[in-house]
Amino acid sequence: MKKNILAINSINYVRNKTINNYLKRKNNLLEVNYKGNFFYKNINILKTIFSDFDLILINWNSWSSFFMVKLINIFKNKPIIYDAYTLIYEDYAENKIKKNFLFDFFYRNIEKFIYSNCKILITDTVIHKKKLQKLLKNKKEILTLNVSQKNLLLSKKKINNSKIQLLHAGADRKLHGINKMIYLIHKLPNNLKKNIHLKIICNDYLNDYKNQITKLKCEDQIRLIKPLSYKNYFKMIKNADICMGLFGNTEKTESVVSNFIVTSANLGKVIITKKTKAAQIYLNGNMGIFLLKKPDELNFKNFIKKYLSSKKFQNKIKFKSKHVFLKNFEIENNLKRFEKQLKNSFN
Repeated sequence: MKKNILAINSINYVRNKTINNYLKRKNNLLEVNYKGNFFYKNINILKTIFSDFDLILINWNSWSSFFMVKLINIFKNKPIIYDAYTLIYEDYAENKIKKNFLFDFFYRNIEKFIYSNCKILITDTVIHKKKLQKLLKNKKEILTLNVSQKNLLLSKKKINNSKIQLLHAGADRKLHGINKMIYLIHKLPNNLKKNIHLKIICNDYLNDYKNQITKLKCEDQIRLIKPLSYKNYFKMIKNADICMGLFGNTEKTESVVSNFIVTSANLGKVIITKKTKAAQIYLNGNMGIFLLKKPDELNFKNFIKKYLSSKKFQNKIKFKSKHVFLKNFEIENNLKRFEKQLKNSFN
């Protein structure tokens, strides 16, 4: 029997689209966007929650969803499924400039309130699941749904570039470690540096990155690109030789596998990224994915040197990351497992 589901979205995020599109196949899904000024968006939600539905899916994670959860609990006592794909306090701690006891107290407790008032939580990795279990003292059902995508066809068309093309995409400076990537390119010896080019797709902190690139005299090796359409984004990944994953040094870096890494694996790209807790679970043991225990200039230099000096090595590792995608991130398999867990939970 079809369920009537209200999906509340906030941002144009691939994960949201993936979950919603799958649920539409077997259920009646009403989508509403939680955006606009504070009063408008909460009034809009208040009007919508009086619709006839069986459960609510909150597809985003922010401290301000406190008001949404509270409104639903007061006016419409329906089960809430909450996608805590990142953790509220973890995001706050990632971006705070200095310690503040009041803000720390606020974010920790509002996060606990939100999660405690939902029937089921979803998160993206087993690392985040363990953190949620600890926060909620194992009193809440928590499902894991890996970052998931449709299976894309591999493009084996040869792109003739004069230099080896490296690519990274991501907005969060501390999580992604973009400053670190720029520094690693700078530290390469000239005989390697002249043969590579790094493109970074990002929208935030552009002036900071530009200043760092100029200061380190890497203008010929690094180019900053503003966010692209999905079509051009995928095209740029297809044209890359090596995709650079996460190089940050935070708790969140240890806990997640980014959408960019998953898309790169989907397209069979060679990936180099930091050896984090999440990477060891979801990316380990594949010859097309290189996990750097210490993403320092020596390890990075050795990898680039080996890649540039051996066509045999390049051919050996090409397209191998696709196996990791099919095992851990393919949409159909992941959502079937998720739907089964969901059904068991409500039964």
